[in-house]
Amino acid sequence: MKKKFVFLPVVSLLSALFYGCVCGTIPDRAEVAVDKKLKVGFYVDDGSRSNGAFYWAQLLFYSPQLDVTLLDGKDIREGKLDSLDLLVIPGGSSASQVAAMQESGKKKVQEFVRNGGAYVGICAGFHCTLDRKERLQIMPYKYRHGASGSAAILAMELSDEGGKILGVNPGKYLVRYSLGPISTPAQWSHGKAQTLGVYKNSIGPQGRKGVNFFGAPAVIYGNFGKGKVVATSFHPESNVTTHPLALGCIYAVTGVKPTPVFPKRNYRPVRVAFWTPSTIGKAPMLRMLELDRHPDIDIILSSKTELNAGILRHVDVLVVPDAADRKNIAFAKNNASLLKEFMDNGGKVLVSGAEAKAFAAHENLVEVPAGKSFVSEALKKPARLSCAKAHACK
Repeated sequence: MKKKFVFLPVVSLLSALFYGCVCGTIPDRAEVAVDKKLKVGFYVDDGSRSNGAFYWAQLLFYSPQLDVTLLDGKDIREGKLDSLDLLVIPGGSSASQVAAMQESGKKKVQEFVRNGGAYVGICAGFHCTLDRKERLQIMPYKYRHGASGSAAILAMELSDEGGKILGVNPGKYLVRYSLGPISTPAQWSHGKAQTLGVYKNSIGPQGRKGVNFFGAPAVIYGNFGKGKVVATSFHPESNVTTHPLALGCIYAVTGVKPTPVFPKRNYRPVRVAFWTPSTIGKAPMLRMLELDRHPDIDIILSSKTELNAGILRHVDVLVVPDAADRKNIAFAKNNASLLKEFMDNGGKVLVSGAEAKAFAAHENLVEVPAGKSFVSEALKKPARLSCAKAHACK
C-alpha cells in the first residue's frame, strides 16, 4: 500500500459515456491527466443503503484523482483490499455490512488498516469502527445508543484541529443525521484517536423521550496500527453544503483532496426514476452511474416513499433493474395499477432479469436483458409519449 500521494493539478474532465460489462469498476471511465491515482475500494454489499451509497459513488467516481473499485464481502475475503489505498464504507446497516464480510472479511479489513491502509466510515461505516466484538474494532470508541428512529438536520461543530485535519473551515455545519450511532471515547492499546466534531443539538422521536446528542462525537479520527481512520455519524454526502466535509475525510487519511467534476446536463434531459428498494450491490450501482453520466439523462433514486409521493407524475422513464428478484416481483404485483396508469399516460418502464415476467404486458414496457445498459432504451422516445408529458416537443 502506498503511503504518499502527489498529484498534478486537474486540467479538465471529458464528458463521455461508455458501455461495458458488469464488473468492479466503471468501464472506460473518462480520464484526466493525473500522475498517480489513489486506489479506492467502495463497499456496496448488503447493508449499504442506496441513496447515500449513490451520492458517495458520485463523489468518488467523478473525482479524477481517484481510481474506484466497487467491493462486496466476497471481494474483501478474497484479498482485493491488498491492492488498494483506501476503503470507504457508506451508511446503511452496520450489522448487515459486517455480516456480509463474514469473520474472515473482518480480519482482512483490520489487517488492511493495521498495515497502513486508510479507512473512511459514514454513519453505519462509523458504527463499523467501534470497539464492539461484532464490528471491526478499529477505533477506541464505545457504542452508547442510536436515535431510536430519529432523523434530522443537526448542528455540528468542527474544532480548529478538525478543520486542519480535514482541510476545511472549522466551526458550525448543518448536517443530515439519520439514525447514526452515538458513542463515547474509550481507552485501548491499538492506536490513538480524537473527536474532531461534536453535535450541538438534542432530538427525539415524537411522543418519546429525546436522545441527548449535545456534545456527542460526530467526527472521529485516529489510527489503528499504521493506518488512519476517520468517520462521521452523519451523512456529509447528502447535501452540497457538506460535500467539503465528505471530501475532507478522504484528505484526512490519505493527503489527497478529491475535486469531483459532475456531468453537465443538456436542456430538459430525460427524467429517469431508478427503482431501488433500499440496499444496493455492484451491478445496480454501475447501472445508476451509467445513467447518471449521460448528459441527456437526469436520474432520481426511487423507493416506496418516492412512489407514494407521486414521483411517477414527474418522470419519463422508470427503471426496475435485476438483482432484487423477490422485491421486484412484489413491486410489480403491488403497484400494477400505478404502473399501468404511468404507461397509459406515455411513461416507459424498463425491467430486467427473470422477474420481468411478473410485469403486465404493455406497449411501453421494455424488457432489457440482464447485465445490459439501460441508457439506450431510456433515451428512446416512448411509443405514446406526448408533448405535454415530454415538455420538449419541437
